[in-house]
Amino acid sequence: MLILIGLGVLWAAVLVPPMVRNRLSAKPSAPGVANHLDVYQVPSIKGYNVSLPKSALAAKRRRRDVTIALAGGVVFTFLASIAVGGIFIWTINVIFDLTLLGYIALIAQRSEIATEEAPVVLTHAFISNSLEEEYSYPEAV
Repeated sequence: MLILIGLGVLWAAVLVPPMVRNRLSAKPSAPGVANHLDVYQVPSIKGYNVSLPKSALAAKRRRRDVTIALAGGVVFTFLASIAVGGIFIWTINVIFDLTLLGYIALIAQRSEIATEEAPVVLTHAFISNSLEEEYSYPEAV
């Protein structure tokens, strides 16, 4: 199992840098030196596109997919750490655990904020009942 993980890391180390280099060099650049001296825009951030969900259902589906992927990573690293052992894999497992915990906390915080911002609808019956009730206030001493 450790050999497969090592091979995966080696393949990633070999394949990722050329892909990133090709992606950066494929972007068109304006002629001149001014484009290369631009200190406010990093080349890897210039063409960064964010894919926002189109609806609430798509956002919910994305949150579910991210949670499932993180949970799968937690289970996989836990099983790998039991099978192989070693401090490195246990550290990876703890990182996945903390990432999943943080993501769930952010989702819970987001839903709590959404419920706090939900509009409160007062019906006519509620308002009329509350106006008809008589309240007895204690006398000030």
